[in-house]
Amino acid sequence: MTDAIVWLDAPGAPERRIGGKGGSLARLSGLGFPVPPGFVVAAEAYEAFAEAHDLGAATAPLASLDPRTPMAAIREALAPVAERLAGASLDEGARGAIAGAIAELKERAGPHATFAVRSSSLNEDSAGSSFAGLYESYLNLHGEDDILKGVLDCFRCLWQERAVHYRTFRGIEHAGEAMAVVVMQVVRARSSGVAFTKNPMTGATDEVLINASWGLGEAVVSGYVTPDSFIVGPGGEMRERAISEKHEQVVLTDDGTERAPVPPELVSQPSISDDEVQAVVDTAHAVQREYGQPIDIEFAYDDLGTMFLLQARPITT
Repeated sequence: MTDAIVWLDAPGAPERRIGGKGGSLARLSGLGFPVPPGFVVAAEAYEAFAEAHDLGAATAPLASLDPRTPMAAIREALAPVAERLAGASLDEGARGAIAGAIAELKERAGPHATFAVRSSSLNEDSAGSSFAGLYESYLNLHGEDDILKGVLDCFRCLWQERAVHYRTFRGIEHAGEAMAVVVMQVVRARSSGVAFTKNPMTGATDEVLINASWGLGEAVVSGYVTPDSFIVGPGGEMRERAISEKHEQVVLTDDGTERAPVPPELVSQPSISDDEVQAVVDTAHAVQREYGQPIDIEFAYDDLGTMFLLQARPITT
C-alpha cells in the first residue's frame, strides 16, 4: 500500500490518480509555486477500502437516480451505504503506509506544524464540475490518530447526500468516482483569500478579482465576513479597492479552528497590502499561463508575509 502515497513534490505526481485538488497542488508544487509540503493518499487506497467493505454492492442502486430524484429518496437509497460506513475502518496496510508518510511529513514541516486533511475526489475541481464545498476538509490536526481519522472521514464523505445529489445532477457515474485525500501542512494564516483571473461578476478576462480577509480562508469562502475586494487591470492598475469592516475571523486553536473577533484596530484595515495584492495578481496570472484557461486560486499569507498557494482550479459556471 506504500505505492498509494504520492508526495506533492514528487516528479510525475500530477499524472497519478490523486484527484483534482491533489493533482493541481502537485502540479503547482512541481512548477515551483509556494505550496505547503504534503502528500496525497491516492485513489487506490480508497478503492481497496471500498472493496473490503463491499461498497460496490451497496452503492449500485444509486445508478437509477436521476436529477429529479428528491433528497428523501436519495437518503433512503444511501441507508445501506451509511450502515456499512458506520463501522468501517482502514486496513492495517493503509494505516501503516499513511502513518509512515505522516512521520516523514512531520520531519519536513518541523515540530510545531499542524496539518490539514482535504478531500480530492477524481472529479473534484475539474473544468466541468468543481464540487466546491461538497466534500470535507479538516484543519489543524496534530497527531497521527486524528489525521488517520480525517482520511477515513474523507472516504466516507464521498457518500454524503449532497455529494450524491450533485453527482446525479451533473451526470457523473457514482460507480466511477473515487476519493483521494491530501494531507498537508497548515499555513498559520495572518490573512487569506481567493483570486479569479476572470471576473465572476462581469465576465471580464482582462482583470483579476481578489477577495481577502483576516485569518483562515474559511471566513471568506463561507461568507462569515464581507471581505476586502480588489480589482486589478492588465497593467497592474487598481480599478477598484473596497475595504470592508471585518469583525470576525477564523483562527487556529488547540483543538481545531474557531470564529473569533478581529482586533478593533484591524477591523477597518486592509487585510492584504497593495504590494501583496500585486503579488497575488502576478501569481494568478502565472498559474493561468500554465493552465491555459481562467482559474481561481486560494492563497494565504502567514505572519512573516510569505504567500502560499492552497488550491487552484479552472473557473466553472
